[in-house]
Amino acid sequence: MARGFVVSGFERSMMNIINGFEISAGLPWHSCDDVYIPVNCDGQFHWVLTVVVLKKRLIRVYDSASGSRRKFFSGDIKKLSLMLPTYLQDSGFFDHSERTDWSSLDAYKDKETGSLLEPKHPFLVEYVQDIIQQGSDTLDCGLFVAAFAEFLSDEIPIQSNNFCSDYLRSRYATLLWNYGSEKAEAGYVSDNDDPSKPRGHFTPPNHDALVNLE
Repeated sequence: MARGFVVSGFERSMMNIINGFEISAGLPWHSCDDVYIPVNCDGQFHWVLTVVVLKKRLIRVYDSASGSRRKFFSGDIKKLSLMLPTYLQDSGFFDHSERTDWSSLDAYKDKETGSLLEPKHPFLVEYVQDIIQQGSDTLDCGLFVAAFAEFLSDEIPIQSNNFCSDYLRSRYATLLWNYGSEKAEAGYVSDNDDPSKPRGHFTPPNHDALVNLE
């Protein structure tokens, strides 16, 4: 009984997130092209960024440590690929066709019947290759997840080198500090009150210009 209550609550939360009711951006999935989801790899101390490409019925995985360890198909990513079709259908996602007619996309069509693909068919999973990798002796996976998300959302190519971890760590810490200060001064508690984020332009810093703070 207790487990059923927990599962029921989890399912409600998932459908509310898809409909934009329980997410800080307040934006339903049918209004998006891509959805970014950080995923912990099977309870291990490692995180990857998954990008749900809705129009292609595809999950792209950005893993910053795939080169330093044997790549494996994360059980949690597999679960995500299996459960997404069911939650999308149960949440009424496909009823919203004003922006995108999902049933007309080849990725959602049953090749035999031409009708909407049934939820039993999981999303495809693709591991992105040739992207920057964290050092084997570091625990920077969270930093890389944040950087991947920022680069992709701003349509900046993810390079295979020239990744300044120390600079990005300082930059994100400063951004979070400023965000918290401005939020406190503005007197609001909901992230929905945030102003729209301007498109960023990332320029790798000159190493000679970096200051090492002890």
